[in-house]
Amino acid sequence: MLYRQYRRSVILFLLVAFFVPAGYADKLASIIIDDLGNNLEYGNMAIELPAPITLAFLPHTVFAANLADKAHNSGKEIMLHLPLQSVRHHSHTPGTLKLHMTHVEFTRQLESDIESIPHIKGINNHMGSLLTQHPGHMDWLMSALAEEGGLYFIDSRTTTKSVASLFANKHKVPHLDRDIFLDPDFRPETIRREFTRFINKARQSGYAIAIAHPHPRTIQFIRQHLDELEEQGIKLVAVSELIADKHNREGFNNVASTGATGSGL
Repeated sequence: MLYRQYRRSVILFLLVAFFVPAGYADKLASIIIDDLGNNLEYGNMAIELPAPITLAFLPHTVFAANLADKAHNSGKEIMLHLPLQSVRHHSHTPGTLKLHMTHVEFTRQLESDIESIPHIKGINNHMGSLLTQHPGHMDWLMSALAEEGGLYFIDSRTTTKSVASLFANKHKVPHLDRDIFLDPDFRPETIRREFTRFINKARQSGYAIAIAHPHPRTIQFIRQHLDELEEQGIKLVAVSELIADKHNREGFNNVASTGATGSGL
C-alpha cells in the first residue's frame, strides 16, 4: 500500500506540474462512461471511442479487469465505479458499501473493490443516494482514500443532500462533482439536449464533467459529436487532468453541480 500511495502521489504531482502550465486558460471537459464490466461488447465500444474518455468499471464484474487492462493499454483513464447503498434501489450489486456495515467491514470491502480493478486513478459512486448523505460513512470513505493516496473522487451527485465533498475537503482528497448526466433516458433528443448543456457549462465555467453510460445510442452520439467540443474551444481531457488544472488554479475546492440528480440512485 505504501508503494501504491507513493506512486499515485507522484503521478498527481506530475500532472499538476507538467500538464498545467501557469496561466493555462483553455476550457476543459471530461466525459466518464459508467457501469462498465458486465458487458463485453459495450465495454469494447467505449474503449474504441477516439478520445480521452474516462472509463469507470464496477468492481467484481465478469469482464472488468480484462477490459480495464485493454482500456489502459489504449490510453484511456480508468476509474472504480464504487457501488454505494441507495435510497430505493435494493438489487444486489457486488462490492456495495452499505449503511449497516461496521467500520472494519466497510474498509475491507472498499479495499477489495479497489483491488478488483487495475490501473485506477480515481473513484466515482454508483448509486449512493443513501450513503453519500451520511457524514460518518463519507468520513470513513474519504479517510480511507486519503490513506490509500493519489486517488481522486468524483461525486456522481445522485442526491442533492450529498456530503461527500465536505469530507473530501476534510481529508484533502482531490475531488469534483458531476455536472451533467448525458443519457438519463437514452432518447436521442435527450442526449442532444444534455450534450448542449454540457458544452454550455464548460464554456461558462471553464470546465465541466459529464457522466454517460455504455448504451449504443450514447456511444454513437458521442462518437459523432466529439468535434463540437473542439469547435466550441473546449478540450476533452481525462478526469485527472481536469482535477490537476483546477488544483493549479483554485485548489481542491468543490465544483457546484448544475445537473439534475439521479433520484433514488
